[in-house]
Amino acid sequence: MEIQLEFLKMLVISAAVGGLVGIERELKERVIAGMRTFMLVSMFGTLSVYIAEGLNARYFVLVALFGIIFMGLLLGIVKNMSLWDIGITTPIVFIITFLLGVIIGLGLYLEGISSGIIITAILVSKRYSENFKETLTHKEIQNALEFGLIAFVLYPVVPDKTIDAFNLINPKTLILVVIVVATIGFAGFLALRRFGVEKGLPVVGILGGLINSEATTSAISMKIKKNKNLVPAAVSGIIMSNVTMFLRNLVIAGVVSLAVLKLMFVPMILMAVSGISYFYLFGIKKKTKKAEVPIESPFAIWPSIKFALLFTAISLIVNYIKIYGATGIYIASILGSVISSAAVVASLASLAALGSISPQTAAYAGVIAAVGSTLNKILIGRISGTKEFSKRLSKPMIIMASVGVVVLVLQANIWANI
Repeated sequence: MEIQLEFLKMLVISAAVGGLVGIERELKERVIAGMRTFMLVSMFGTLSVYIAEGLNARYFVLVALFGIIFMGLLLGIVKNMSLWDIGITTPIVFIITFLLGVIIGLGLYLEGISSGIIITAILVSKRYSENFKETLTHKEIQNALEFGLIAFVLYPVVPDKTIDAFNLINPKTLILVVIVVATIGFAGFLALRRFGVEKGLPVVGILGGLINSEATTSAISMKIKKNKNLVPAAVSGIIMSNVTMFLRNLVIAGVVSLAVLKLMFVPMILMAVSGISYFYLFGIKKKTKKAEVPIESPFAIWPSIKFALLFTAISLIVNYIKIYGATGIYIASILGSVISSAAVVASLASLAALGSISPQTAAYAGVIAAVGSTLNKILIGRISGTKEFSKRLSKPMIIMASVGVVVLVLQANIWANI
């Protein structure tokens, strides 16, 4: 009875996976093999394994596969020659569905279901991939290949250890910075294509702020040089990236040290509130002029490399200046925020948790890092964007930074009098 239930379970899963693939084929205008056909093909693969094991016939599955390949060829001939529906996707999926049934027949249920979901996703993505293909130029494809070489060939093989006398420069970390900046640029490409200029850049800002608000600011600012009409949307995107950075840093501090979180909470939240308020009060007030999306190279590598070099330079400076006690910690926090305020907050909270520094010092330095990161956006906007854009960006950044400084000073005085 237990064997029968396992057999039925196997058939049901096989039919479900085949049906999942077949649903997408069923939605085509000309259906030559639909949901039921693919369910039966998958079940045929499962039964082939079951029969081969039952009869101890090792080559039964191979014979069945040749039969399915023959049927797939006939399917392709009918599809292309008789119906004039040019393409070989359906015959290939026909054969793959049989193999999915074989996988399930071998008891690899999770593997079979996962493969079926991935295959269906690939089939469904046809419309989106065609739209994406039309937006890419030869230069963009070349840059995408460069990105692929860096991310999937170079990154896995470079040494994950420091190579300088100060134990600061790690090749793997530098390449990771390049990958992060380039990926954020690509996210901007997709968001602008999907949501348009007005919504695209704010979406990029929110998502990028979870990773690195400095890199996000650099990636967004670079678009201004292509089209100045994007300035309002770009400012909004960077504001939202900065707001996300505040909230992310609070979460990081809370995970490492609740004592640091409590002291950072009010200044960081009020800075976030001021940024959100500015976004809603003075954000994009009118529709952005119709303009071509200025992202000719979604996988731009050179700007990412420049950011990585800046990352290295600041790391060396921070390492030198942190030896000057509490004042050095605050200065190092400001300089470190140029690279990543999240890394600064994580380091400070860890030191506080270990008792190396007081939670108060860690919290104040964390807020100072957030303020420094906020003001740093103005400089990044000038370097990666334009002088006019930097001026436009300075107002909301100064407002958020000022709120943080004022609240931090007031809070310090309150705690000093307690």
